[in-house]
Amino acid sequence: MPVLLEESSIYDLYDVYLNQIIGNSFKYQEFHNKLKQLPDNILDFILSTVPGDFIKDRISIPLGLNENQSKEIAVIVLELILTDIYLGNVVNEVKSRLQVDEMKAKTIAGLLVTQLFSPILDDLKKMHIEKFTKNLPKPNQEIDDRVVNLKNF
Repeated sequence: MPVLLEESSIYDLYDVYLNQIIGNSFKYQEFHNKLKQLPDNILDFILSTVPGDFIKDRISIPLGLNENQSKEIAVIVLELILTDIYLGNVVNEVKSRLQVDEMKAKTIAGLLVTQLFSPILDDLKKMHIEKFTKNLPKPNQEIDDRVVNLKNF
């Protein structure tokens, strides 16, 4: 069942986030700058009815989430797309921010990653790898003194 106009402030990614930052011109500008930098297919995805309909019909209603939890799911989805939070940490984000148990958090995370994000998952993974792996420490490579690096000659 599609999200009705009066429900957009509960399920629609854009509306929910705007309602959270209303009155904060810095966050508003920062948010729109991030949107401008997204690939067209991902921006189209955010602004489409797909995420809101999915959150309502596949997560909130079947799993019995309340209005605040539904809004928080919309924010989590948007933050994942904007790479504000790490895709690999989605279960913990859902668990702590929705105050749900581990099993429900895993169910929600699984639905988001395998179903909702399926049309944009490859691009989303690339964006997350680009942002989050550059900050990881490089693994220590043991140097074997028996090996000669020919690049040095």
